Amino acid sequence: MSEKQPLLYEPTTAITDYILFILGVFFGWSTLAIQDSQFHQLWGTAFFSGGIGGLLGGTSHGFGPRLEGIYQTIIWRATLIFVATTGLLLAMSSALIFVTGKGENALYITAGVLLIIYYNRIRTHDSFRSAVTFYLPLMGISLVGFIVAFFNYGMTGALSISIGLAVSLAASWVQMMKISLHENFNHNDLFHVIQMLGMFLMYRGGLEIPAF
Repeated sequence: MSEKQPLLYEPTTAITDYILFILGVFFGWSTLAIQDSQFHQLWGTAFFSGGIGGLLGGTSHGFGPRLEGIYQTIIWRATLIFVATTGLLLAMSSALIFVTGKGENALYITAGVLLIIYYNRIRTHDSFRSAVTFYLPLMGISLVGFIVAFFNYGMTGALSISIGLAVSLAASWVQMMKISLHENFNHNDLFHVIQMLGMFLMYRGGLEIPAF
């Protein structure tokens, strides 16, 4: 008699991932509602991208073992791509404050090239560490950019965004160090919960950034 399979293999991780998806869609939709602002288009898309990453990650953690190998690989690599895309969009949003004209075109081209390089990497190294080593520097760039925007340009929303990015970096550190609170609340779960706070702070700060 075969052993009964659980409804979700990693329930807490899957559920917190799905909550990130819901938050990402809500924050993204609300941000994209701001008209005539390239910044908010990128910022809102970053939330959507992060949310989709959460949806795919939750599916991988919750249902992955039930799926055939090829489908597991597709879902997992798609998760890594959306995680990386989120980091790129955050960095692009920050850089957009300081560039104009041809600089904006170079920004999009650079992002596209980096994403292609990253995709080629995860074809052979598709661990979450590959995603972390890609998006952490991008988040660091974003953090520096928004700190400068706050102090040099007086963008009050940039302060909330900077705090949110710092919280998100702390969440990533928790995940990498595999810090757990309980056997049923592991480092991934704690990472997700801390990330929720970071997302909220970035969302609130983004709403305060003037449209441009």
